[in-house]
Amino acid sequence: MKKAISFLLSLTLLLAPLNVSAAEEKTSINIAIQADATTLDPHMSASGTDYSYFRMLYDPLLKEENGELVGALAKSWELSDDAMSATFELVPDVKFSNGEVLTSSDVIFSLDRASTMAAAQTIPGYKSASEIDDTHFSVEFSAPNPGFFRSLIGFFIVNEDAVTEQGDSYGAVSNDVSSFVGTGPYVLSERSAGSSMTFTAREDYYGGAPAITSATYKVIGDMNTAFMALQGNQIDFCSLALPNSTVAQAEAMDNLTVSYYEGRALCYLGFNCAKEPFNNEKVRQAIAYALDKQAIIDLAEDGAGTVANSPWNALTFGYSGNIDAVSQDTEKAKALLAEAGYADGLNVTLTTIDGAWKKAAEVVQEQLAPLGINVQIQLADGTSIVGTLMKGDYDMQILSLGLGGDASAWSAVFGTASEENPSFGALNMFFYSNPDVDQAFVESNSADDSVRLSAFEHIA
Repeated sequence: MKKAISFLLSLTLLLAPLNVSAAEEKTSINIAIQADATTLDPHMSASGTDYSYFRMLYDPLLKEENGELVGALAKSWELSDDAMSATFELVPDVKFSNGEVLTSSDVIFSLDRASTMAAAQTIPGYKSASEIDDTHFSVEFSAPNPGFFRSLIGFFIVNEDAVTEQGDSYGAVSNDVSSFVGTGPYVLSERSAGSSMTFTAREDYYGGAPAITSATYKVIGDMNTAFMALQGNQIDFCSLALPNSTVAQAEAMDNLTVSYYEGRALCYLGFNCAKEPFNNEKVRQAIAYALDKQAIIDLAEDGAGTVANSPWNALTFGYSGNIDAVSQDTEKAKALLAEAGYADGLNVTLTTIDGAWKKAAEVVQEQLAPLGINVQIQLADGTSIVGTLMKGDYDMQILSLGLGGDASAWSAVFGTASEENPSFGALNMFFYSNPDVDQAFVESNSADDSVRLSAFEHIA
């Protein structure tokens, strides 16, 4: 199946040096992060950077631990036999940071709100929800939805009163720090625009007061600068993906710990399929065959990653190891480009942000040059790039994307936008439309896992 996107790499190794000695117990930490928040409304962003801020302020119904679903705000959850509905019980007496007690009404408000927004927090197959009492509610689906629970990983619950009172301004980073209301372990206590955000632990957090009483995220976009700050004890934790050579240095230092873990983040090259020349499938295919993806990983990420064979990896239900990734074939790429009417090449812009993605863009630029494709790299501000892309103001883009634990969530990315189902295609910033893909996502709404896996393999 031909998709709008040529996927470059799946980052399954993320590096996190922690500057804490064994004899020291810290209660206040500084964290290096690549960019400021674009919003603090969890229903308004797909950014992994924003997610780092969201999880300080908000909680989901369910979360994942060691690959298994566990409750967060949900005490229990059950799917109906026909997979057409689900019932939940909330943990009792959970308080928002404004002192209000979490109720079913807040959850239903969050689900309804996100399902009608062109938002990151999409809920595949969601139809409606009904309150049973303050701590129990049910959810109805438009079709069998066995992947629903895993799609809730990272879906954050907001406070109905706070969001209703603030309206469209809720989440704006220019707002007063006390305006962001969640059930999460921290509140935002101080913000310096473009520079830092400090979160203070909640003593009344339902999961117990956090041991770290204060956490400050410092915006440091440059990896070398972040590592120097780590060495100089100016930061305690570095969430930027550091080069392997730097990681090797960190591993040799007694006061630094390097932690590795697998993730769903996918670095990709995406096309604006609504614009020439990328509305021509053969142009997209030509670029896919022109790229040496392993070389991109080696040069841009110092080898820290694996070539992706599909949008989702083995951490997501729906992954198949039976799909072969497109391999570099320069002659085939040239032939496809000629068939598309661009034998003499073309000029395009490639939008991304600074850091590792810029390096990836530079490698792509170099690899496309032999085809006569002149790539101009355009660096966008990290806080506004998603909005720019959603408007279609670009030719090609490089970013990363990681969704929940079920491949059905990707219907928001690849599905054709639909008024009847607002979450379908809500994140389709590639303006891609393929009835075959849409139908496969519909077929994946089955209570039979084998049917679902077949549909997802077809899409990938």
